[in-house]
Order: sequence, then C-alpha cells, then structure tokens
Amino acid sequence: MAKYTGNLRRDFDKATAEISKLKDRILGYQEQVSSLREEARRLRIAKDSQKEKYEGALAEKDAIIKELQNRLAHAEAIKNHDGTNTGTPTSQTPPGKKKVVPNSRRDSGRKKGGQPGHKKHFLTEPDESEVTDIVGHGDDSEGFACPVCSGRNYVPTGECETKYEYDVRINVVKIRHEFYYYKCQDCGTVFRSAIPPQLKEGAQYGSTLQALALSLVNTVNAPMNKTSMFLSGITGGELSPCEGYAAKLQGRAAKALLQFREDLRLQLITRAIVYWDDTVVMINTNHACFRFYGDESIAYYTAHMHKDMESIDDDNILSLLTSGTKTMHDHNKVNYNEKFSFDNLECNQHLQRDCQKNSDDTCHTWSSDLKELITAAISDRNGLIARETPAFTDAYIADFHQKLDRALSKGWKENAAEPDNYGASFERTLLRRIAEYRRNYFMWLEDFGLPTTNNLSERGLRGIKSRMKISGQFESVTAADNHAVIRTYIETCRRNGINEINALQRLSAGSPYTVSEIFSTSH
Repeated sequence: MAKYTGNLRRDFDKATAEISKLKDRILGYQEQVSSLREEARRLRIAKDSQKEKYEGALAEKDAIIKELQNRLAHAEAIKNHDGTNTGTPTSQTPPGKKKVVPNSRRDSGRKKGGQPGHKKHFLTEPDESEVTDIVGHGDDSEGFACPVCSGRNYVPTGECETKYEYDVRINVVKIRHEFYYYKCQDCGTVFRSAIPPQLKEGAQYGSTLQALALSLVNTVNAPMNKTSMFLSGITGGELSPCEGYAAKLQGRAAKALLQFREDLRLQLITRAIVYWDDTVVMINTNHACFRFYGDESIAYYTAHMHKDMESIDDDNILSLLTSGTKTMHDHNKVNYNEKFSFDNLECNQHLQRDCQKNSDDTCHTWSSDLKELITAAISDRNGLIARETPAFTDAYIADFHQKLDRALSKGWKENAAEPDNYGASFERTLLRRIAEYRRNYFMWLEDFGLPTTNNLSERGLRGIKSRMKISGQFESVTAADNHAVIRTYIETCRRNGINEINALQRLSAGSPYTVSEIFSTSH
C-alpha cells in the first residue's frame, strides 16, 4: 500500500512538473502570439499609411493630369478663337490662319471684281461750263516727230482729242476782314460793325482749315502731330498749325457742341429702339470706358474713367427710357436693373458666337444645332421681309421653340455626361442664360420690326478701337469726352446725309447744325 502510494506521489509530482512546463510553454506561446499580433497591427497600420500615401499621390497626379489636360484644351481653344466664336476682330487673326469674316453673306463662287456682262462705270465728262483749266499738249515735247517717217515738217490740222481730269488743288487764301466805324448823327457816338467770335485775334486760321484739322483728328484718327504735318504739307508749308493748336481746337469745338449733345440726348430717349454698347479705352495708362447709344440716324458717344452703373447714371439715358422702348445690347446684365423700365433685346450674333465657342471647346453638338437653328430662322425672316411678308406663321414659331427645347435638353444631357470636361462650366452658364433670357433673345421671331443683332453699336465703336491702335490713349478723361462730343456731331450729321467737312466748317464758324435742323422734315 505504501509502495503504491509512493508511486502515485511520484506520478503526481511528475505530472505537476509537466503541467508547470506546459504552462510556461503556453505563456511563451501567448507572448509570441501577442508579439505577432502587435507586429500584425503595426504592419496593418503601415500598410494603411502606405495605401493612403500612394492613393493621395495618385489622386494628386490624377489632378495634375486633369489640370494639364484642361490647360491643353484651353490653349487649343485660344488658338482657335476667331470672329465666329468670340469677338476677336478679323484684323487680329494669327499669322497662318485663314481669316473668318463673321457675317451672313455666302460665297457665290464667282471671281472678285466686275462680273461678265456687268456695265463698266466711268467718270462722266464735265459740262463745258464746268471746265476750270485747259492744258494744250503740242510739239513741245522732246523728240516729237511723225510716227511714220520721223519727219519734223508738220502743221496743225485744227483738230484735237480731249481727255478730262478731275483733281484737287489746295490754294491758301489770306482774307482781310474790314469792320467799318460809324458815327451816330443823333448823339455823336462812334461805333463799328460787330466782329464775330471766331475772329477774336488779329490773325487766325479759318473755318476750312479748322474743319480739316477736326476731321483728321476725330474721323481719320490722325495723331495731333501728324495732323499738323499733313496741313503743312498740303499748303506747301504756308500754314503750319502746331500740335498745341490742334489740342486747343478739340476743346473749343467740344465746348461749342455741349448744347447739341444735350438736345440730341433728348431726341434719343424718344426713339422706339435704342442700341447701346461700350468698349475699353486707355486714359492716361488706365483702363476706361467709351460708350455708344443710338440708332440708324443718331450716334451719341460718352467717355468715363469707369465702366460702371455710376457712369451709366451720369449719361442719364437708360433711366429716362420708358416701358415702350426696346433696348438692344450684348447681354449686359446691368440693363435688367429694377430701376429701368425699358424692354431688353439680346444680340443673337453674340449668342451664336458663344454657341460656336462651346462647340469648339467641348465638342458637344447641341450648341451647333442651336447656332444652325438661329441662322436658318434669321435667313428665313430676311427672305420674308424681302417679299414684304409681315410675320412668321404661328406654326413656324412653335416649331422653332420645340427645336430650341430639344437643343437645350440635349445640352444638359451632354454636360451631365462630362461635367468636368474643359468648358463644361461655361456651357452650364450658357444653358442657364438662354433659359433665363429666352424671350429677350427671340422676340424678333414675333416682330419683324425688331433687330436680331447689336451690330449697329459695334460698328459705331469701331472707330474708337482704330484710334486706340493709332494713338494708344487719351491724356485725360476730358480729352476723351471732347472726342466723344465731336464724334457725336460728326457721325450724326453723316448718318443724316450732311457732308462732314461742311458740318465742321459751320461748327468752326460758330454756327453748328442744330438737332432741329438735322431732324426737320424739310431736310
């Protein structure tokens, strides 16, 4: 029994020792597992960190690639800009690129110049009473002889062949004005006849020379020093007005036209349709504004240092237009200010340019469809007007708007499919603008008396753009406004059939044409 108990004790102790070893081993394994778990956790963290790092780097690279793609698309768009998709003048077409003239004319396929069967035009021979000079051409030229035998024994036959020449001569005239004195027989007072204001000095330049100088500066856009050089040249150096005189003449002429400008403004605000636009000019190295208001017979210009609502208020034209007036412009949102009463017309040529720009930038087709729709409708309208048809049919107008709806719907779908494409933001703006101002863009469908474009304003401002290319800038806002006043007078006279030099001669003589004279029914 004792022996059996001893064996059990030994087995128990042995088992206990084994269990203790196993516990130690388990503890070792547990520590290894814990260490491995910690290592795995660190590896997962490192993996996640690396993943974030690489994903961030990839996202950054994707963004850079997208930016470079947009820059490339932008560069391509700029390269392709011309008069069909922006307001880029034809004169600024890059070298090597075909010039595009954005108008409604189509190539007839015929050669330039006179066409077969077209009657050639000649200057007509003047009446005998109109001939001012007769120049005889006889045998006084060297080597004159018989063309057959070269003999010099010849006599006149009394006959001649005549040719007429129209030319211009500049003759300097020096006029003496005499103002006589008189003595009153009743009171003995001695007085003289009145001297007109333009003869203030003892000697001065006459109205014709002043008119030429004003025309050169304000129409030809000649710099003042070149104006002086030209006048000196055509008079053989006898008359050489200095550059300062030309500058003084500008101010004097503008001052004499202030009443004309005010009267013309009052005439302008009575018109049923008023076109207006403005453009940037330089005044003393600063960007400034030159503005046009008018219609087919009125050209009214103003100049300001800033292109803002304050300068529009200073012009005091838009605020005086009534609800019965239509105003044509190039989507200038200031026109929709609640303080104005007139109805707005949007320029369709600018809309077509924007459509073309969108098509070029995004390669989407809806804007091309819309441009073609507008072009076709304007062409159809012009054809009806030529045939004296007063309006489109209701069915035609309804069909136009259905096609317009389809184009806009297609536009939103194309934009949604490529929302990050270059030009997509401009496209969304264009789609929203057409929807918001739809009536203002297409009122001409229902009224053939309304214009489709603001080309009249653009033509009115072309002269000032040419002046900026030649002269660069105005020295002050006063100089710019002087030019605006004089140009208002010249252009309004021209639009009403009045010769420019004649109008400027009257201005220089102190009696410019008045607004009532220009627009009188008897003129």
